[in-house]
Amino acid sequence: MAGVSDMVGAQAGLNWWNRWFFDALEKRDAAAALQAVPLFAGIVLAMAAIGVGIVWTRESLQVRWRAWLVERLVGTWLGGHRFYHMGLDRTEPANPEYRIADDSRWATEPLTDIVIGLLEATVAFITFVGILWTVGGAYTLAIGGSQVTIPAYMVVAALAYGITASVLMAWIGRPLVGTVGNKNAAEGYFRFALTRARENGESIALMRGAEAERRVPGGIYGVVVERWLRIARQHANLTWITNAVGPMTPIVPLLIAAPKYLAGELSLGQVTQLAAAFIQVQMAISWVVNNYNRIAEWYGSARRVMDIVEAADAVEAR
Repeated sequence: MAGVSDMVGAQAGLNWWNRWFFDALEKRDAAAALQAVPLFAGIVLAMAAIGVGIVWTRESLQVRWRAWLVERLVGTWLGGHRFYHMGLDRTEPANPEYRIADDSRWATEPLTDIVIGLLEATVAFITFVGILWTVGGAYTLAIGGSQVTIPAYMVVAALAYGITASVLMAWIGRPLVGTVGNKNAAEGYFRFALTRARENGESIALMRGAEAERRVPGGIYGVVVERWLRIARQHANLTWITNAVGPMTPIVPLLIAAPKYLAGELSLGQVTQLAAAFIQVQMAISWVVNNYNRIAEWYGSARRVMDIVEAADAVEAR
């Protein structure tokens, strides 16, 4: 998508602007610093315009895709009296109306965001790794009486830091997919119990069964609460990693670049440029992990939508 590459290009332009501006500050060059101000305004304006285009494209696609999916699902469910045959065979998934109305949204909207976000993360990774490689250069480390040269040492450091943090978060957050799916299923059963009570309100009232009926959704909602608490515990575990990694990320590249700056091999502008590029690479590497919850929610909803399609296909086969 052109808008995504344009946005990353604008971010790269801002990265080079950082170098220019801080080099001017280091040299106390007032003229160069003043020249950088209108350029900064132009970059910000371009980023805002590109962002508006991306938002409009994304949300338009989400609306049109969901409209297409709902139309297909309604046709699949009602066409050929499949809903009737599934009811007779007891193969109809629970709460098909909820799956069509709500799960169709959660099966399309997040996926659009996921695809655009993944594309942006990929382009940003390639772009800012290139900046780390060309600006950071190699670093010669003295160990004992010998010297070891690490080529593209900022790239090596960024990859090591990002992969370590992402693997830890993926390992801790791996149960989320199944837990979110189970929670969505419990929510569906709870809505079905409430709908059933409303539709059979007259019979329940005549038989004085309100108290017994009240216990049914109450028991189901207890399952919903228990599964929500499981998700909360897993979110708390993930927070250990996110709260530790978050404050470290802006500082780590400065510490890594400091030796070359103190040795006079990097300017202040180059250090700030490397730090900003390092952060962008971390954001790209950790994109999947940071969106783990959303991917889990999307997968659970998409699976519930596909249950209707598979049940309808089974009716056709029979």
